[in-house]
Amino acid sequence: MVESFKGLSVRAIACAVPETTVSVASFSETFGADKVARFRDVVGIDCFHVASSDQHTSDLAVAAAEKLFAESAIPRDTIDAILFISQTPDAIAPATAIALQQRLGLSPHILALDINQGCAGFLVGLQTAAHLLASPSLRNILLLGGDTLTRCVDPADPATAMLFGDAGFAAVIGREGDGTWYLESQLDASVAITIPHGQPFKMSGAEVFNFTITQVPEQILHVMDAARLTPETLDYLLLHQANAFIVRQVARMCRVPEAKVPCRIAQRGNTSVASLPLLLCDLKAEGVTGQQHVVCSAFGVGLTWVSVALTLDFDTCQPPVLLS
Repeated sequence: MVESFKGLSVRAIACAVPETTVSVASFSETFGADKVARFRDVVGIDCFHVASSDQHTSDLAVAAAEKLFAESAIPRDTIDAILFISQTPDAIAPATAIALQQRLGLSPHILALDINQGCAGFLVGLQTAAHLLASPSLRNILLLGGDTLTRCVDPADPATAMLFGDAGFAAVIGREGDGTWYLESQLDASVAITIPHGQPFKMSGAEVFNFTITQVPEQILHVMDAARLTPETLDYLLLHQANAFIVRQVARMCRVPEAKVPCRIAQRGNTSVASLPLLLCDLKAEGVTGQQHVVCSAFGVGLTWVSVALTLDFDTCQPPVLLS
């Protein structure tokens, strides 16, 4: 079922990535040059950002939030709720959102919640914020999140060791604007992607690929139809940066030209929950401006897949910041 939300807007977005990067070519000694070359050709990653041992997911989120507040006209005292979205929170308890409320100097009277989500997390947060903003007492929702999955992978597993990068994001969702969001989410309980207690990240690549190219395009086309968008009238189809091959396949199945489906995974890796906001900020840094008709789609652990059609003002996005 496609939900519609009127009068909401993405008021600001900022992202942060660790300064340190790792080259995929550096894995040649571990996995062999041929396997690494095939990985680069299919997945499309050349390098990715890696958090240092003393950098937590919250540090990346704070760096993004401070950039957001510095560059936007949104006062901190207008934030009425924090949603922190991550698979790698700072601790099991207390909620990382509560610590972030204090670190960012926000009111102690706001709602602060953690949401355990991965690659679809930014859009899950967008959907949750849309429902919360139905309350007239809330003005702005601060979405914070990110993942530091590079410390969760098995260094001997070529399917994941070279795949993930670390990043964080901040976004403010508010009750303003006259556009309508069209949003659909679906769930399918699966162990295709897991991080078991005390064990490294595990992923069934074939199962994830099959799910992505069957379920995700169907949802995207459903949302486009609800929003009365066609491949011709759509400005951008913005996909979770899972890997370059998946991005191309989903674009083809949705009949959207590749020029309208940007892929920036080469220098970032798969940054999980930060993938979509980081893509938006990268596009802004490349010169994309103004209001664009977009469909965003994200998919992953759960399995969860979420798509939304909206008009996005790229002038609200900030180029990514490096956290040293």
